[in-house]
Amino acid sequence: MRATLLIFAINMTAWLMPLSTPARAAAVALSHEEAVRWTRWLLPLPHEIRLERKVVAPRGRIAVLLRPGAGPLEHQAAEEISSLLGPAQGEPLFTILVGVQDAGWRRGALPEARRKRLESLPNRDQAYAILPAGDSALLLTAIDGKGVYYAGRTLCQFLEASATEREARVPLAEITDWPDFEERGLWNFPDPAAWVPWMASLKLNYGKMSNTQLRTVERGRKNSVVIEKSLYEQARRQAMRYMPYLIHMNFLDASGLFRAYPELAGRGDEALAGRYFAHKRGSQHRVPFAAHPLFQKILGEWLEDMAAQGVDEVSCWLSERPAEDQRPESTAVGQSVLEARALVNAWREVRKRHPGFRIRLFLSTVTTERDYRVIAEAPPEVRIERACATALERVTHLPRDLFRYPLLDQYAAEGRWIASYDVPLGANARVDTPEYMLPQTSVHRLRDYLAQLSARRYRGAYGMLAWARKARETYGFTTAGLAEYAWNLNGRGTREFAIAWATREGIEDPEAFGEWAETVGPVEFDVYDSDFPIAYSWGKFVRLIEERRRPYLGEGVFRYYTSPRDFSGKIAACDRAMAIAERFRNPYFADETRVLRSYVRLAQALYEIAEQVSTDSFETLPSQEKLRKSLGSLEAAAKDNSGAIRLWRTRLGPADWDKSPNPDSSVQRALDAIRGAETAFTEIRDFLEGRYFY
Repeated sequence: MRATLLIFAINMTAWLMPLSTPARAAAVALSHEEAVRWTRWLLPLPHEIRLERKVVAPRGRIAVLLRPGAGPLEHQAAEEISSLLGPAQGEPLFTILVGVQDAGWRRGALPEARRKRLESLPNRDQAYAILPAGDSALLLTAIDGKGVYYAGRTLCQFLEASATEREARVPLAEITDWPDFEERGLWNFPDPAAWVPWMASLKLNYGKMSNTQLRTVERGRKNSVVIEKSLYEQARRQAMRYMPYLIHMNFLDASGLFRAYPELAGRGDEALAGRYFAHKRGSQHRVPFAAHPLFQKILGEWLEDMAAQGVDEVSCWLSERPAEDQRPESTAVGQSVLEARALVNAWREVRKRHPGFRIRLFLSTVTTERDYRVIAEAPPEVRIERACATALERVTHLPRDLFRYPLLDQYAAEGRWIASYDVPLGANARVDTPEYMLPQTSVHRLRDYLAQLSARRYRGAYGMLAWARKARETYGFTTAGLAEYAWNLNGRGTREFAIAWATREGIEDPEAFGEWAETVGPVEFDVYDSDFPIAYSWGKFVRLIEERRRPYLGEGVFRYYTSPRDFSGKIAACDRAMAIAERFRNPYFADETRVLRSYVRLAQALYEIAEQVSTDSFETLPSQEKLRKSLGSLEAAAKDNSGAIRLWRTRLGPADWDKSPNPDSSVQRALDAIRGAETAFTEIRDFLEGRYFY
């Protein structure tokens, strides 16, 4: 692994008061191999860490001591540590000191230089230090409760790696750590009661609240909101922001708003926002008449109710599709500007009674024309979120594409708080069109995107999951990758991360898993960032062939294929990965490799057909036979793709997943992936056979 053990020579014993406990556990040296094994349980990897010694003591003989006056986050950290150490069983042999820096807490006082270092770090409220006090104590401290909680999480990961039924092993670690991104997390995820603590355990600190329910609007009655208050409070104790929200303004009809107040419905068919391709059916989502004073009043009632329930910030979503109320007062200004104004003005009224209350504006995903005005009018303390902008941002560049949005990038460079929801967790080149559910165990593309967000000085980095079932199985690896690289972007390499993840997951050969992940990861980056498999949804391959346009390697659907040899090279990489994956007990990774290889084979066959159709008139039988052979390759690749996806999804269960008359999104999206290649092949075959075969 990369030089993970950053050594800085500081005498840790001179500035902490010695403990008075006469009995002490003995400190013993750590071998380099043992230190490496221990760090592989740390996820994310701390920025600065030194491991040289450890203390071994019987379970129950290690005390956890909180500073006087400790707050909820400190208590939560102490409780999680204590749960791994077991109940007290006699006089303690070692003490873990837990607490923020406090002038009245002499035993946990940092020297001035050390304290100033913490205060100078990025995202200092989440930064922490872990330091030994001789051989008898370990200090977990920070300048804020969030940092203390994260120090506790790091120690818990050490304990999880090493504790036995009879004894606990505590590293006498020297750590200074902080996150590179202020907020890190997910836009949506299933089973929040399970996912919130799991995400928090990985130091992810943001998640959109699963259900913020607007109570049905009734004319003349004050409006209110149901939030997941218990889970919201639990998340806060774990340093996580479980964010309530106001749904996209074009979805407010579902609350009964327009039935209760027809005068607030957007006028004209141009006020219908329509649907995304992946949504397939349902309401056309009419936007509101956002300039009406009553609309602002209702927004204020919703925000006021959440503030009264103890919520300190709400994400407010502007309409997400191009649509506009056709009243003159709306068309003169613009739908998104009026919605943002109504939200900001409502927030200002709420702040009169709840001074610490904040909102953030979630910009429309595909309507950017007036973003400049929305941001310019919003006060600087109103944070800005945006999503589904990868197509807008993409700049073709070698060796990898760039992502740039000059307006938001300039604001971020000036210090404006900007977050992106476009961290690519799944096998979709565009987050706004997640039609397909497919396996992807790669952090190469994810890390590249995070590096670009960091360079653009964005403060929040989130990913999206577009389905509810089997999300942990399919996206546990990339979610952990987001936790790793949004915290410590330049720490572990991608191979070392995969080894660490496999270690924590109990995979039988973490080193082999690291080799497999490092083999498939770059290929998955190439395949799924080249518009596969979404190109099927938009008919790009079919149109390419029907229009007899010559395929250009290095662009579009063949973005990361620079020569015909790249197809066979990627297939060979998949074959090498398959030889490794078939050694694992869990067939998931072999199944994933088959899916990936089938997409490379599809790309190769489609390229060959497009090249032949664009350069040959097929006036001879040999030329037709060559085309027939390429069509046969495409048919075989499509069948291989269908079979590989079915095998992968069937092994995830249940066995009858593809026979449901009303499949949920996870089933429907897997079926769509299967049908995509089959439909493309059928349409291409019909086109070719009807024109070029005699």
